[in-house]
Amino acid sequence: MAKLKIKNFGPIQNGFSENDGFLEISPVTVICGNQATGKSTIAKLYSIFSWLEKANVKSGLGMTNENIDDLVSLCKPHRIDEYFNEHTEIHYIGTTSEFIYQNEKFSSKTIDLNKNLIQYKRPKIMYIPAERNLLTSIEDAENIKNLPLMLSILMDEYEKAKKASKTGEFNLPISNVKLIYDKNSLTMKVVTENNKSISIYSASSGIQSVTPLSIVSKYITEDVSSNFLKNIQKLSANERKQIKEWIKKDTKDEEKNQLLLSSFDQLIYGKTLNENIAKDIEKLLHYFFNTCFINIVEEPEQNLYPQSQNKVLYELLECKNNNEENKLLITTHSPYILAYLTQSAKAAELLAKGVPEKEIGKIIPVKAAVPGEMIHIYETKADGSIKLLEPYENLPSDDNELNKALEEQNDSFSDLLELEAKFCK
Repeated sequence: MAKLKIKNFGPIQNGFSENDGFLEISPVTVICGNQATGKSTIAKLYSIFSWLEKANVKSGLGMTNENIDDLVSLCKPHRIDEYFNEHTEIHYIGTTSEFIYQNEKFSSKTIDLNKNLIQYKRPKIMYIPAERNLLTSIEDAENIKNLPLMLSILMDEYEKAKKASKTGEFNLPISNVKLIYDKNSLTMKVVTENNKSISIYSASSGIQSVTPLSIVSKYITEDVSSNFLKNIQKLSANERKQIKEWIKKDTKDEEKNQLLLSSFDQLIYGKTLNENIAKDIEKLLHYFFNTCFINIVEEPEQNLYPQSQNKVLYELLECKNNNEENKLLITTHSPYILAYLTQSAKAAELLAKGVPEKEIGKIIPVKAAVPGEMIHIYETKADGSIKLLEPYENLPSDDNELNKALEEQNDSFSDLLELEAKFCK
């Protein structure tokens, strides 16, 4: 489980007070809190360090020659480079790599690559920003200059996902809406349940927000689940060369090396291998391919009715559950997201107790059930601190500022009713 410590960086000052200051990034991590308290800051740093660890592994395998020693420059495209000061402390510990920024210096080290590499699952990292509806609300968005990096990367994946679809049809998790992409005209149409068709640019803001989020999340989920043979056949000539060089590095058993090299060539051309040899190659080379998905989503609830928020959340959880190594990190302002997450954890608990899937499925999609111990919810505070919301009986806690805001609204309305009773007789 990756760990991240942040102090004196933008809105985050004291940071997390427990666990020596380290936030643990669990399979499902939610960051809630008021605006401008550091939710996106945590998400962006996790994205950067996940990418850095991936680059560090690729460099250790001889796949790249990247030597990255400037964290400030890496933060600039995310627009958090102005958050650094002389007291900033950032510390990330992953599976194979450790990165530290302290005393205005950045350092990194590899954590026993040979030993931990077998545990490392190379991820496809996707950051889905809150500005995503720009891609579906403005025609020719691809021609806009100086787009934020994360939005530009999302656009690339969105275009890939549309072109990769065999049918050009996509189902959204909300309102029984279907999307149809015409590969000839490069247009996306929204088809409602009464079979009316409109351009995506004329659709509601909720549909515009969900479209890139849903299409890209499902596309990457499926892509990283591709079987090993398909991954090998998609390699570029340069990547194949790098892999062969990596195989040759192990000089302990020359005969086995030659067998692996020969078998690798056969796999490239789609030939069937002895099952044991195929497993040996897959075990040796699994870290050369993206085999899991880190999905980082800002405000999945954006522009959505509460009942639609749960459907979007459940789809994201289904994508996470597609592979046990996948991770989902969400930032949110919505108390409904937290409430629906609690339902997901309760459903997982009931499944473990033997309650029939059919009965649970009437309430919540079974594939969206996530055990409570796999969920961490952090709350960023206005004073620059971060709080872990402690679970209750392994279910996410409801003791957070979002729920308190709802309670305060109810209390205020009760006060108004009392005034009405007192003065309006």
